[in-house]
Amino acid sequence: MRIEFNVGSADDYRKFLKVRRLPIYEFHGSSAVVPDEYASEFGAVEPCDDHSAYTAAVPLFDYQEAITRRAIEKTKFAIFADCGLGKTLMLLEFARHAAKQTGKRVLIVSPLMVVDQTLDEAARWYGSKLEIGKVRAADLQYWLRSNSSIDTQIACTNYEAIRDGLEPGDLGGLILDESSMLKSHYGEYGTRLIQLGRGLKWKLCATGTPAPNDRIEYANHAVFLDRAKTVNEFLATYFINRGETQNRWELKPHALRPFYRSLADWSIFLSNPATYGWKDNVGTLPPIHVHIDHVELTAEQRKASQQLTGSLVVNSVGGIGQRGKLSQIAKGKGGIESNKPAFIRDMVASWPTESTIIWCHYNDEQQSMEQVFPDAVSISGDTPEDKRRQMIDDFKAGRVKVLISKPKILGFGLNLQVCTRQVFSGLKDSYEEYYQAVKRSNRIGSSRPLHVHIPVTELEVPFVDNVLRKAGRVESDTAEQEVLFKEIHNAGF
Repeated sequence: MRIEFNVGSADDYRKFLKVRRLPIYEFHGSSAVVPDEYASEFGAVEPCDDHSAYTAAVPLFDYQEAITRRAIEKTKFAIFADCGLGKTLMLLEFARHAAKQTGKRVLIVSPLMVVDQTLDEAARWYGSKLEIGKVRAADLQYWLRSNSSIDTQIACTNYEAIRDGLEPGDLGGLILDESSMLKSHYGEYGTRLIQLGRGLKWKLCATGTPAPNDRIEYANHAVFLDRAKTVNEFLATYFINRGETQNRWELKPHALRPFYRSLADWSIFLSNPATYGWKDNVGTLPPIHVHIDHVELTAEQRKASQQLTGSLVVNSVGGIGQRGKLSQIAKGKGGIESNKPAFIRDMVASWPTESTIIWCHYNDEQQSMEQVFPDAVSISGDTPEDKRRQMIDDFKAGRVKVLISKPKILGFGLNLQVCTRQVFSGLKDSYEEYYQAVKRSNRIGSSRPLHVHIPVTELEVPFVDNVLRKAGRVESDTAEQEVLFKEIHNAGF
């Protein structure tokens, strides 16, 4: 709605101040444009829109129904919810409603290994009441056309299918599952998805709760959901760029509440439904026990690290280039002899009845693990999709006890609760990568503790310390952020 101001009126000045307190508004000369949902704040009647009459098609927890309803009312929304809280069910309900309202195609984009899981969830909850197809990259543009003979109105595809030059065609809604992929905002997927979604009324993002200091993740979502033109525009509104490598975007003084007021208008941050007054349907998660084990360097590794650093002792990991090289040396990349594979073999052998995931970073490292565990299943970037699914099914069924892969391949979205042991052959500096990998096996509904084992050489200690320090800081900050989000949201539900 548009609000006209009389610049000589005290009442209109108070109205102006009320507009300034809204999460979103625009000024044009002596008038302001605000969303219709705030019409009642200014004595007007909010226009009735059919999409507000949402009725759930399947049983939902109270928080799932409230969040889905909010997303549908907004039509462009982000669900930042912790692993296991039912993001898939909420996005399916959003997709069903968007398809009904638009009569057009609705596309769900997921990580490759999550596509089939999403289809399985849809079949489990909806049966024949909701038809969702799977569209391959080669068929995606054809499916997007209004005259396509592929008659599935809602479809799911993987991020790799989002190619340059895709035309939206008959697309009416776009849903991003595990939308933290947008974080690569200068990367191919983020840019392409923003372009594909431009001008769409129905857009939804669903991902795990971002770290409280992860400003980029919020910024990317704001751009995709048309709340900012660019990442830098969003950040510059609330933050000061200190120009430093670490934590360069610092919140402006007194900008905390405006920042969260804006976020609360188009997103929800959820790690504990009870914080918002919803019923605590999720219970208490089993604990995560982290074990740090020291692995001796081989003479070859020590020599290589000394040649790289010029020091007998690694006190710091240096810049990005040196850190990467030290990480490769520690993991035995390039044929450098390493004690770690044998150490991991003996460790896994000590719990023969438990299911284990071994996380790697480099191809050489993964191949080394494959040699040590010949009976394991190993999923790499080259593993065909049908074979990946069979391997995952075998692991979930307990037919195979050891699964080897990389966080970037299997670390997002999958439910692998059968696993009670995880081994990180190595860690990088990325807290998100570590957290997402761990949460594959520690989710709402998990019944057994998860043991996370991190065998490290002295070269890797700074990496591990950095990740675990971030983990501790995030855990302490998350509860505070959720309370603030609830306070700002207030009567939004």
